Amino acid sequence: MKVLLLVAILFVAALARCDVINFPLQPAATDPQIKTFTEPHFVYIDRDIVVEHRQSLPADRHELLLFLTGTGGKGKGPVGFLSLAASLGYHVLNLMYPDDVPAAACEMDRDPTQFEKFRMAIIQGGSASVKNDRSTFTVQPTESIQNRLVKALARLQQLRPRENWGQFLDGDGAVHWQSIAVAGQSQGGGHAALIGIKHSVERVLCFGSPKDFSVRNNAPAAWYSDPSATAKTRFFAFNHRQDPKGCTPAQLLQNLVALGLDAFGPIGEVDNDQYPYHHARVLYTAYPSVYVQGQDSEGAKTAHNSAIGTQNAERWKQVWTYMLTEQGR
Repeated sequence: MKVLLLVAILFVAALARCDVINFPLQPAATDPQIKTFTEPHFVYIDRDIVVEHRQSLPADRHELLLFLTGTGGKGKGPVGFLSLAASLGYHVLNLMYPDDVPAAACEMDRDPTQFEKFRMAIIQGGSASVKNDRSTFTVQPTESIQNRLVKALARLQQLRPRENWGQFLDGDGAVHWQSIAVAGQSQGGGHAALIGIKHSVERVLCFGSPKDFSVRNNAPAAWYSDPSATAKTRFFAFNHRQDPKGCTPAQLLQNLVALGLDAFGPIGEVDNDQYPYHHARVLYTAYPSVYVQGQDSEGAKTAHNSAIGTQNAERWKQVWTYMLTEQGR
């Protein structure tokens, strides 16, 4: 009860303030070898927390929230969610990365590991075949999520040393994954989950995801069942009941079961359940109720973006706070 009261106090304090700043960071300014997807990253920070350490505010978490947008995403990202994270003591980086090809391009491949190969090409650089159009998908290591993250953190440390961005790199200048919470929407949520499988991270937050379901094999992607470097108690997924993008709602639920997130009690129905949603790792909403005609309909887009959309920021503040602060058990 005391822990819940403290979280509630910090939550109210965060809502009452508007001191989070955000600003762009050009990828090419962090590494001249970055030649594509050069729209800016966006940084969110509350200096009263991470520099001034004001005692009346939430403590500096000494954790980076790395956010990865969905296919074709650019700009500031989900401002409401990212600003809330910064107000709760996170350093926040909305990272631009090669995001023009959706992971659903792998859904007809016979190889059950193809989704993983596709995602790892984006995460660390490499090549993967894309059977839907019989092409080879290649990302240079310098263009990868991992390199972009390393170079962004190093540049931020150089430009803004009092904010201590260098704490998220290890002594060799590589990513210090244990201090990073990885979050993403749609394609970005799938990358976040796979990063959590491959690396021990602070937590994983998936919105409108993970969607890797093999239509050819009628089964979730193989990587969901791989041994996880991050405890599954640190994974959270928040989705809409009517979201058909990437895979059907029923297939998405199979993915979450394959990932093992059903092991932590019943689904948190955030439209009716109260905070902290009986500590569920799988969260669902039916808001707003939409008419869905197909994957590209307006209803589908509304459902797909509901759980992270800034237009719903007031509605989801408690849900997002739970996902950002709930302790792994």
